[in-house]
Order: sequence, then C-alpha cells, then structure tokens
Amino acid sequence: KIVAMFHEIRKGKTVRGQWYYATNEAARSYIWFHCVREMIKGAIENGEADVVDLGPNGSDGCLDAHAGFKRRYGFQLVDDWPAVADYRGTFW
Repeated sequence: KIVAMFHEIRKGKTVRGQWYYATNEAARSYIWFHCVREMIKGAIENGEADVVDLGPNGSDGCLDAHAGFKRRYGFQLVDDWPAVADYRGTFW
C-alpha cells in the first residue's frame, strides 16, 4: 500500500523536495523527516548542492502550517528564495 511519495529535483546548486501523501494519517507520520534527512545527506555526499529547498511555505490558511512546522524544527524561512537558492544550471 502506498502511503506517500517523495520526489526530488536537482537543478543548479539546489536540491528541491516535494511530498505527496495518500491520506491525512500518512501526512502525520514521520515520512517527512526521513525524506529531509536523506535529501540533505545526498546533497552533502554529492557535494554539488549548496541549498536544500523544502518547498513552499504557502500563504493561505491551510499551507501556513508548513511554515510553522519548518520554523519549529529550525529551518530558515526565506521570502526571496531566488536570492538564496541557485537554480541556474542544468538538471542533475
């Protein structure tokens, strides 16, 4: 049974992660933490990425919870993302 899907995109000096959950219950699991850990580990081991992009924080009432979640676990929230993440270059 599929409970979630994680998709990673690598472009320029940035690795971007996206998550999709099959159920609300799956969204409350620890899948996000495991994906973030593996994404950061891969970026460090590969040495080609400077930034790991955890996706949008959202600006509507539903997605603002993502910003709070990231902030709670020590991730920096950035409004001017292109100033931080270098997406120039090829996909890898």
